[in-house]
Amino acid sequence: MTQSLPVLMYHYVAEPANPIAVHPAIFEEQMRLLSAAGFRGVSLEEAHAFLVRGERLPGRPCLITFDDGYLDNLVYAWPLLEKYGHKGVVFAVTERLAEGPLRPTLRDVWAGRIKASGLPPVNSPFTVDELGLEVRRDLFISREEARAAEASGVLRIEPHGHTHISVFHKPDFHTFFKPSRKKRTFDGIAGRIVWGLPRFAEAPGLATHAYLPSDALYELALREVPQDDREALEFFKDARNEERLKAKVLAVPQEHWGRYETDREYAERVARDLTASVATLREVLGRDPVSIAWPWGAYTNTAREIAQGLGIEMFFCTRAGANPPGAPLAVHRFKARPKAGLWLRSRLEIYSRPWLARLYAVLH
Repeated sequence: MTQSLPVLMYHYVAEPANPIAVHPAIFEEQMRLLSAAGFRGVSLEEAHAFLVRGERLPGRPCLITFDDGYLDNLVYAWPLLEKYGHKGVVFAVTERLAEGPLRPTLRDVWAGRIKASGLPPVNSPFTVDELGLEVRRDLFISREEARAAEASGVLRIEPHGHTHISVFHKPDFHTFFKPSRKKRTFDGIAGRIVWGLPRFAEAPGLATHAYLPSDALYELALREVPQDDREALEFFKDARNEERLKAKVLAVPQEHWGRYETDREYAERVARDLTASVATLREVLGRDPVSIAWPWGAYTNTAREIAQGLGIEMFFCTRAGANPPGAPLAVHRFKARPKAGLWLRSRLEIYSRPWLARLYAVLH
C-alpha cells in the first residue's frame, strides 16, 4: 500500500489562548498518545529520505513541525518530544535568531534545578510601550539555543524565510500607518513606512509582486502628519484629521499612487530574503538547510526556483493533503489544534492514507 507521511504544523506551545497555540499540557497529551498508538515523530533526515528519495519509512511515521521559531518551542516542546521519543523540526524566521544564552526549559523543572515560575516568560507576550499602547513581543530561540537543540538530536532548525514580512499588493486602503496596538508579531511591511502613509491591502511577501507607493504619497504623509511617535498618536486621536488626510489622498489620481514591482525587482527581493535565510543558518549551525516552510504557506514558482538554486529540496506549505513518497515540492501539513490526543490520532490515521488524505482535504 502506498504510504503518506502526515506532517503536523504547530506554532506556539504556550498557555495563552490563541488560534495557533497549543497549551503545553495538551501538547504533552498529544505526544503521549502518539507514542501509545505506535506513531513516531521522525527526523528531518528520515523525511528527506521519504519525500526526496522515495524510500519507505518503517512503522507509523509522522513529521512534527513548528513555525516561526518561538522560544516556547524549546521551553516546552523540546523536552516533551524527547520524553516521548519523538523528533521535530523548527522552521525559524532567521532574522529573529539573536545572540543570547541558553535559557531554562521544562527539563530544568523536572530535574529540580528551578521552579516552573523560573522559566522564561513565554506565556506573557504582551507589554505596554512608551506610548501606553499594548504590543506583542514574542521571545524567540537564540543562536546558542538553536545549536543546542540540534546537538541534542531531537530538533532540527530550518528556514522560514529571513523576515516573514508582507508587502502591499493592491492600491486599496481603509486606514493609515499610525501608532496603535500591535496584536501580531509578524505585521511588518517591506519598504519605507512613515506615519500617515495609506495602509494598502497586504499579502505574503515571498509570493507577491509588491505595490510600491509613489513619492507623491510619501511627501503628502510627511507634510500632513507629524513623524514623532507621540505627536502622531495625538494627531490620529482626532478623527477629523484622518478624514482630512483621506480626502487629500483621494484627491491624488490613483495612477499616481504607486506602481507594481517588475518581475526582476520581485525576484531580486525574494532572492535577498532567501539568501539571507540560508546564509544565517549556515553561519549559526555550520551546515546548509535542505528545506523551507513558506511564510503563510504562500509561494510562487519563481520563489521556489530561487530556493532550489540555494540548495533547498523540500518545500512545506500550510495546505492539508497527502504526502506520497518522492513528492517534496509542496509538502502538505495540517494544523495541530488544542484538542485531546484522540483528535490528533484520528487526523494522523487519515493523513497516513493517500486516497483518504486527498478526499478529506477536498471535503474540508
